Amino acid sequence: MKTFLNERRRSAGYARDRMKLLLISERIECSPQMMKMLKSDLVHTVKKYVTIEETKVKIQISQEPPVLMAYIPVLMKKDR
Repeated sequence: MKTFLNERRRSAGYARDRMKLLLISERIECSPQMMKMLKSDLVHTVKKYVTIEETKVKIQISQEPPVLMAYIPVLMKKDR
């Protein structure tokens, strides 16, 4: 159980750091490559806990106010 919680914290921390990097990059014009990396990281992290429909995942960023919106269709929870 302890290992699972540590893994979860590492994934969350990694995703949080990625999000901060993206928001900073967005303020200075985020590249399409960065968007692809963020989408890939989000999908990879979320897939650990739930089954999702990867082809329908969408990410949208607005600058005023700075907001990241992610549409991730969840099919079902994974049993661990």
